Amino acid sequence: MKGAILAREDYLRHSPIKFGDPDYQVCYEYWLSLKGDRWAPAWNEWQWMELPANLIPYFIVIDVSYDPLDFVYRFWGTAYNTMHGMDFTHKSIREIRNPTTAENVLKKYLDVTNSRQAIGSLDTLQTGQYDAEHTQTTLRMPMSNTGDRVDHVVTFADWRKDHNEIKQEHIRTYGY
Repeated sequence: MKGAILAREDYLRHSPIKFGDPDYQVCYEYWLSLKGDRWAPAWNEWQWMELPANLIPYFIVIDVSYDPLDFVYRFWGTAYNTMHGMDFTHKSIREIRNPTTAENVLKKYLDVTNSRQAIGSLDTLQTGQYDAEHTQTTLRMPMSNTGDRVDHVVTFADWRKDHNEIKQEHIRTYGY
């Protein structure tokens, strides 16, 4: 049986994570509807058209490879291109410019991979060594093609309120 279809109220009642922001809740409930009774849905079940179009630029999709373990960007939302001034599609998270951020992101994806659960977290972003810190809520949701291991992680992080400031910090720090 693929994802069991529950009434909207049932998703909220069975949801282990509650978000104050309705955009996060919509993304999380969509993932819940796909997974049904399984611990994670398969990647081929994900349909971008089922989500509000204004949220898609704030998504990232990671391919998880094993032997050696690595996390590679499959999908890098256009809002990330605008903010970072570059496209990380097909690049490893190990290529993130700030080593501290790369290490923190690696830990977050390891948490999702090891727990095999969606994880909502409050993350701190800092572009350069002396730039202001920004906080963002991040939702990372595992996907499994086989039901044995995490093959992909779908991530939603909305930092629209600090977008311009973070972009300017990236330009000052990295020159683009």
